[in-house]
This record gives sequence, C-alpha cells and structure tokens, in this order.
Amino acid sequence: MFGYVRPYKPYLRVCEYEAYKSVYCGVCKSMGRFLGEVSRFGLTYDAAFLSLFEMSVRGIELKAEPQRCIAHPLTKRSCAVSAGTEFAAYASVILMYHKLKDDLSDGSLKDRLIARPAAAALTGAYIKARAAYPRLAAVVEKQTKEQMKLEKELCSSLDRAAEPTGQMTRAVFAELGEDKPRKKLLGSFGYFLGRYTYLVDALDDLKKDAASGGYNPLAVRLGLKGSITDEEFEKAAGIIEMNIRLTLGQLAEKYVKLEIGSYKSILDNIIYLGLTDVFEQVKKQTFRKKERKD
Repeated sequence: MFGYVRPYKPYLRVCEYEAYKSVYCGVCKSMGRFLGEVSRFGLTYDAAFLSLFEMSVRGIELKAEPQRCIAHPLTKRSCAVSAGTEFAAYASVILMYHKLKDDLSDGSLKDRLIARPAAAALTGAYIKARAAYPRLAAVVEKQTKEQMKLEKELCSSLDRAAEPTGQMTRAVFAELGEDKPRKKLLGSFGYFLGRYTYLVDALDDLKKDAASGGYNPLAVRLGLKGSITDEEFEKAAGIIEMNIRLTLGQLAEKYVKLEIGSYKSILDNIIYLGLTDVFEQVKKQTFRKKERKD
C-alpha cells in the first residue's frame, strides 16, 4: 500500500467524509484486534478505500460507533464496526511486509535501516495474515521476487516495472469476487489501480531515489543520478503522464462495468477526482504522504 488512493476532500459532503473517516478508523482497529498493535503503523488511505470498496461490492451496511484509540485517547471518534474492515487489515499487512522485504533488497541505506526492524516487528502479524489468506500471500511473495529481479536488472521500462505491483493488487481485489466472472473483473480493476500507484510512486520518489542511488525506472530511463533539477523532474513527469492518463482511463472503464451501488458517491470521488488530484500534486512536488487526520 502506497497511500496515494484517497478522496478529493473539497468535493465530499460532510456526511461522506465522516463515513470515510469512520472506515479508516475501523480498518485501524481491525489491524490492532486481529494482527497486533504494531501492524497499525502501516495503515494507509489505500486500506480505507479497499474496505469501503468491499462494503460496496458485497452489500455490507456501514455501521459505526464512537470509540477511543491510541491516536485520540481523549475524544471518541466515529469508528466502523462493519465486517468489511477485516480483509483490508489482512491485505495491508501482507502487502506491507513484502514492501519492507523489497526495501531491504534494493532500498537506500535509510530505507534498509527502517525496513529491517520494521519487518522483524511485523513478522508475527504477517504469519497470521498469510494463514488467513494463503493464496493472496503466495501471489504477493512471487511478485515481490519478480520486482526485486527487475530492480537488479535496472529495468528502464515503466510497463515492466509496474507489472508486479499490478499483479499484486489484481490478487487483492479478486478476493472480493464471489464467482469467476466477478473475480476477473475485480482483478482487472485492481491491476490498473496497482499500475497507477506504482507509476505515481516512481515519480514521487524520483528525487529521493536519484540522490540515494535507489532503484527507480524513471531515473534509469533518463540516466539521472545525484541531485536532479526541476527541469529534469518535469521531463520525467511528462514521460510518465501519458502512461498515468491511459491507466486511469482503463481503471475507470473497469469501474463502470462493476456497476457500483452502495457508497458510490465516495468511490466516484476517489476514482474520478482523488487519483487525478494526487498525481497533479506529485507532479507539482506538493504531495505529502502523511497528512494530519481531522
């Protein structure tokens, strides 16, 4: 999970934003309840989207109640207690654990120093998540190894570099389907969402990766090393923008075919406005992965 799948708040009604926040808090609570408190540090906006998406696909009614938590010990917050928060918690841990493994393989020195103790602390949670969803864990493990292989080859192809992440999220969303046709359609939706997140992340991390020597397909393609200029960054953004636009178009096509009903206004906001807004922020170099929670 990268943290790029989030709503465009200016166009959300107050009741919609409150529902979204309650799902975000509900996934956090589920992570702590089922997988241990350490796992909650890996909570992302992507997980809230996955949870809300599952509720819509499976027709789960969103139920919430006021609760306190570690982050807000004095004031109770609306927290989803619906069944739809559990899978997002497990999937988040599986993806997060293997992302840390990837950082250990080819991340910068800073990334490796963070990833080593984090992966060790998350091992117990990952074992539980893998036992609950062995097929998903197997796909993510296989694709993480493929990602490591591409990184060692210094792959300059954006399509090839984004493929493993696309396959991981394909497997995640396919889990939500109840029959083969539905699984296939949901998997296709997940695939393009994964491509989007990988490509946006590549642009977002370009300056950091070029400075540290970490792998980045854009840096390899353009031969960028060390400190890069804003002009070089803009050139990279121009290269990736068409790929992003095409991916979002294909994502929207699959989304329409899913015929989403419940929570459609919130999901529409994320798919049609939020993803584009995040990319524009990354392109302008104003995006921040961590935001203050209201």
